[in-house]
Amino acid sequence: MYGDRLELCLGSRKESAVLIRGAARTDRGKVRQQNEDAFGFFPDAAFYVVADGMGGHVGGQVASTLAVEAMRLSVEETQGEELTPVTDPHGWRAVGWRRLSIAMQQANSKVFETSQHEPTLKGMGTTIASILFDDEDGLATICHVGDSRVYRVRAGSIELLTEDHSLVQQLLREGKIAFPEVKTFPHRHVLTQAVGVSPSVQPAVRVEKPQPGDIFLISSDGMHGTIEATEILEVITQQEANLQRACDLLVDLANARGGSDNSTVILLQYEDPQAKM
Repeated sequence: MYGDRLELCLGSRKESAVLIRGAARTDRGKVRQQNEDAFGFFPDAAFYVVADGMGGHVGGQVASTLAVEAMRLSVEETQGEELTPVTDPHGWRAVGWRRLSIAMQQANSKVFETSQHEPTLKGMGTTIASILFDDEDGLATICHVGDSRVYRVRAGSIELLTEDHSLVQQLLREGKIAFPEVKTFPHRHVLTQAVGVSPSVQPAVRVEKPQPGDIFLISSDGMHGTIEATEILEVITQQEANLQRACDLLVDLANARGGSDNSTVILLQYEDPQAKM
């Protein structure tokens, strides 16, 4: 399902003890001529994704759209396959890890091969951040490349669940710059990895055990690049009952601060239906 804005109350794809309520919003911003972001909201597959394209307004749009569609097709194709689970550092065995890794490689191949055959699209690429919920094991698998992010709000606090594939993050991790320098670092938007710019990609994957009431946020850097995590938490906490309103407020705030980039946000709340009975 695609669009600029949507709000849905969604049961998962099987009989399950959980309910996922979600909303999304994407916006061109105030400076860019085109919206190079794309998002996918696919409750039947329990799969949600944000992509931020690059490579000029034509290439960026094509890259992000191709990547989202390629991942959707892959996730649907592997839905019934007998895949070997990956065991994460917590000891959780997640088939979702395998499925999203395959999907990310499919997206990378699709974008890269298209760019090689279309001279006007050469050099295009995209970031991706995605979540796949699994009813059978009760886990959420997060897979990303680039600087689109996934956050989780739980019990009044917010946690960043992804680490940007960017030059500034690499230098920060290596201790070559200090955290206060991040916002003003001249090359802070340079990525160390993106989907579709080379024949292969190395996505980062992690597995989480959602709890009832958890809210997951997927965003492009047009949103989280202008809004602090504490501000994101405040908006979500105040608008928890209306996720669409929360999405709108976050995007509107990014635009109010200049709207220099496209901004996209997906909010997903993991609920226990029994608590509502």
